Amino acid sequence: MKLKVSFRNVSKQYFLYKKQSDKIKGLFFPNKNNKGFFAVRSVSFDVYEGETIGFVGINGSGKSTMSNLLAKIIPPTSGDIDMDGQPSLIAIAAGLNNQLSGKDNIRLKCLMMGLTNKEIDDLYDKIVEFADIGDFIDQPVKSYSSGMKSRLGFAISAYIDPDILIIDEALSVGDQTFYQKCVDRITEFKEQGKTIFFVSHSIGQIQKICDRVAWMHYGELRMFDATDKVVEEYKEFVNWFNKLSKKEKQEYQMEQKEGRKGVHKAEKVTRYKESGQKRSFFGPAFQVTLVTALTILLALSMFSDRPLRTLATFGAITLNKTEVPQTTSSKPKDTSLKKVDQQGIVVEDPITVYKDQAMKKKVDVTLSFGQEVQAVGKNKKTVQIKTATGTYFVKPDALQISDELKPLSIGSGQFNSYVSPASAGSYEYLLSFLGKEESVLKQRMQSLSSVKSEQGDTIERLTTEKTDYVIQNGQANAIIFREIMSISPSTLGLTEQNVWMNEKQTKFAVKGENHLFVIDNELHTLTISVIK
Repeated sequence: MKLKVSFRNVSKQYFLYKKQSDKIKGLFFPNKNNKGFFAVRSVSFDVYEGETIGFVGINGSGKSTMSNLLAKIIPPTSGDIDMDGQPSLIAIAAGLNNQLSGKDNIRLKCLMMGLTNKEIDDLYDKIVEFADIGDFIDQPVKSYSSGMKSRLGFAISAYIDPDILIIDEALSVGDQTFYQKCVDRITEFKEQGKTIFFVSHSIGQIQKICDRVAWMHYGELRMFDATDKVVEEYKEFVNWFNKLSKKEKQEYQMEQKEGRKGVHKAEKVTRYKESGQKRSFFGPAFQVTLVTALTILLALSMFSDRPLRTLATFGAITLNKTEVPQTTSSKPKDTSLKKVDQQGIVVEDPITVYKDQAMKKKVDVTLSFGQEVQAVGKNKKTVQIKTATGTYFVKPDALQISDELKPLSIGSGQFNSYVSPASAGSYEYLLSFLGKEESVLKQRMQSLSSVKSEQGDTIERLTTEKTDYVIQNGQANAIIFREIMSISPSTLGLTEQNVWMNEKQTKFAVKGENHLFVIDNELHTLTISVIK
């Protein structure tokens, strides 16, 4: 059997920076204490022609990183990847230009894959028929739902006829008829002897499609064997994990994540052997630093009346001018707050809350990422906010004033396919109570139970539909869908510039024209609140 894909000790490491300035500093002054984070570490396996390989694993295990490595979107930090053939990635909106129409995206993506205009013309009708999005084929992709983007992306990749097909959660959206069309097409590829990689959270899909399964667990390949064996082991782990308490889950996840940090000793040896000698002090970082220093020096010399002498003596020449000593102003700093009286959104996670304006006395108050609060006043150093539990102070970077946020053309309908099956059937009906009085909610809904949130709000819980209503001032101002599928900005056709993300990139918020959407991939919740 012909070897198609081979991974040998493949690792992908990222260095984490809190600010953009830290990333620039790292170019000139590498921080030896920053050990980086391994999205994938020491993965080795062989895949042969005609095999369909599934990838399973909980969120953050490295499945999407593996699909990007297979598709040659990102290079490995270390190790070798040998591929015999051209890969094609199918993911929601992968390779689609939001500004172009569906028709233009078909031509663009096909051209990028090496097809001629004549070949594209021959395939065009088949692609459009398979995507089945009607007149939207002439509309910009930015107006598409996630399901429509997935249909178009799958249709293009399915008819480009790739050697190696990589499907990353592309079948998680769309109706059952489209899913069946995709499965039929995948079956055709298998019969043609093509190699397929299939990433999915759906164990049923994995069992139906895949010959072997790779179980990724926090960046490492935990098991790679026949589908039945791996699925059985994976189900046992999931059942064990779900029985843990919330605290035990957090401790386990933290332990696993910490284990992905640090320098991999094997990688150091590999790089040393490849280079054959130790790095010279006059490496790229030193050269860039030297060029930058000279550029700054030349720029400063432009402000001197003797530029050459100034450059030669590094500014040691004294001019015949009397320097006037500067006096320090004794004028007290203005600490007054400008009245704001607007809604604000918490965009920092975790957020530090203070009792006093000088921000010296911390308060044990929980404010969640994406939570709306009332901004009362602000200056350059602090913002005064008002919540259900009291009045506090936070740093300006921790809060985004609602009026400063640009609304996007995104609606609640784009999240329907991500909510749990218990909520999906009555999704629109549940949303219809958003903004209604609590008395109306209790009158129309059965089996409601009241609980208190960490922020002091009343929560009306519908256990059967996996849904909560947040009651504020007697109204259902927000709805929380629990046990949702993981969502990333890219699956919604958004970029990181359009959303507000926490530092770990596990939560993000996006503002629509009428609602604020907050996705928490750690707690698996979707919160939709009415914009006031």
